[in-house]
Amino acid sequence: MAKDKSAPSANANPSNVVALPTRCPVDGCGKKPSRMHFCDEHFQWFKMGLVNRKGEKPKDFDKKYQAYLRKLEKAA
Repeated sequence: MAKDKSAPSANANPSNVVALPTRCPVDGCGKKPSRMHFCDEHFQWFKMGLVNRKGEKPKDFDKKYQAYLRKLEKAA
């Protein structure tokens, strides 16, 4: 099969570059992201389920945050 020369190439338009975020997506945080678009502190929150990928807090944030603090105290 011959390629249709009238069809545009997938790499013809170099303006399809996606800009990476410049700050942590969690509300009120202005730190530079280091892992998965989160700062170091909020990446730990993400791993524990305190924030989602967009930086939003779940409905049961207070319950999860208290469990997170207990885990930190236990580890220290």
